[in-house]
Amino acid sequence: MKTYILTAICIMTIMTACTTEVPRDARANNKKVSIFPDYTEVVLPPNIAPCNFHINDSVATDFVTVVTAPDGTEMVVGGQDAVFDEKDWHSMLEANKGADLDVTVYAKTTNGWEHYQPFQVTIAMEPIDEYISYRYIEASYRTYNELSICQRNLTNFDESVVYSNKYLGGKSMEREYQCINCHNFQNYHTDNFQFHVRYANAGTVIVRDGEPKKFNLKTDSTIGAGVYTAWHPTLPIIAYSLSHTVQAFLINEPDHKIEVLDTLSDLVIYHVDSNEIQIVQNAFNSFETYPSWSPDGKYLYYSSSWMDLEGKNTHYELGNHYDRIRYDIIRQSYDDATRTFGVPDTVVKATAFGRSATHARISPDGRYLMFSSGEFGHFMLHHFESDLYVKDLVTDSIRPLSALSSNRAESYHEWSSNGRWILFSTRREDGTYTRLYIAYFDPDGHDHKAFALPQRDPLYNKKLLKAFNLGQFMVEPITISPQELAEVIKKDPVPAKLYK
Repeated sequence: MKTYILTAICIMTIMTACTTEVPRDARANNKKVSIFPDYTEVVLPPNIAPCNFHINDSVATDFVTVVTAPDGTEMVVGGQDAVFDEKDWHSMLEANKGADLDVTVYAKTTNGWEHYQPFQVTIAMEPIDEYISYRYIEASYRTYNELSICQRNLTNFDESVVYSNKYLGGKSMEREYQCINCHNFQNYHTDNFQFHVRYANAGTVIVRDGEPKKFNLKTDSTIGAGVYTAWHPTLPIIAYSLSHTVQAFLINEPDHKIEVLDTLSDLVIYHVDSNEIQIVQNAFNSFETYPSWSPDGKYLYYSSSWMDLEGKNTHYELGNHYDRIRYDIIRQSYDDATRTFGVPDTVVKATAFGRSATHARISPDGRYLMFSSGEFGHFMLHHFESDLYVKDLVTDSIRPLSALSSNRAESYHEWSSNGRWILFSTRREDGTYTRLYIAYFDPDGHDHKAFALPQRDPLYNKKLLKAFNLGQFMVEPITISPQELAEVIKKDPVPAKLYK
């Protein structure tokens, strides 16, 4: 009996010693707190993982962070890294959907405890899709090493590899390493998805109803295999751009070191059931890229540019006039019964304003067209002036998404399945490494301040020497194993046929 009592007293003593106390007598320093990542005044999904952050204060010796709900409930953590308990975090967010939470950071200095001005975070009513996928890639222009496509549970920090180019034992790019890219899903679900494998064991891996196969989408009548891609939302059809891409290195532009050019670029769709490639656009002087379907599948959107080329040396012509290449956003109606496309219709005439518009994405309700816009070109990842815009397809108005944008490149954006959240790539943190950010898009069509993809270690983005690439929302995880994909990739690809 004495042993049990002594054990209970010891446990209670340890628990008391580990409890973080709120400094109730702290004085206000009337300063705004600086944290990384910046989660101040953002709108969060009610099911998001804990938004851990680092307090940027080199003077204080101790820290306490308090999150207070409207009913007075508190969540308290100590340390310069505010790392929240997942269970406590989710309980507080779930109980306060539609409400504001106050966050107060306390800092202990030589003069005692003080606190910064509180900031608020708003908890939205609408959840975010539970999963995303993305590619990890080193920041390099000419070579690459290990590449991987990963998936992440947004409600916690669980991450797993979908496929890595190390699975086949590659040791050098020239011999066995592969470039893996452009993963894409049909209507946010993972039983139908695809990605490309280039160089060693090249081909396009298409997973249909959970079964993977590898295809060669190049035919004798097309300029190459598929590049940028978009699954039709309901039909076994995939749209592809076909591109011959080169890089131009710029000497006199410190904020724009490299420009990516398409010297040839066409548009096709691939009929999965019949293994047929159908040409949509392939004029010599026009360049089509970044296909995307409307949510109802009735329209195919893409970016298109027209250049008067002599045809003697297109690489030189395009490279010499790279800053004149501008894209509009086009759409064409599609009739599956006859496999025919309607007349091209320009829906964003960016060239009329001396701009370029790419990467059209239609909101799930069909009302908004979101796109990237820069001064020229199509590879907005390298354009520091690139921002995200939306066109209201009902009112025909276009406006920038100013609240979520920064003074660095924003690109590669996607809608969540409920249309309330935007996932996009940005270089706002350091100008070099691309990171994934999320922003709320409210029912009235207004965007809100963006926040970084939460990580268990709040300094993860500062330590990671790889870039995030091509974030995609998913409503469920990918269940096929990397080993299964590796076995398929080792096989010879099935050659596609030309649709006539």
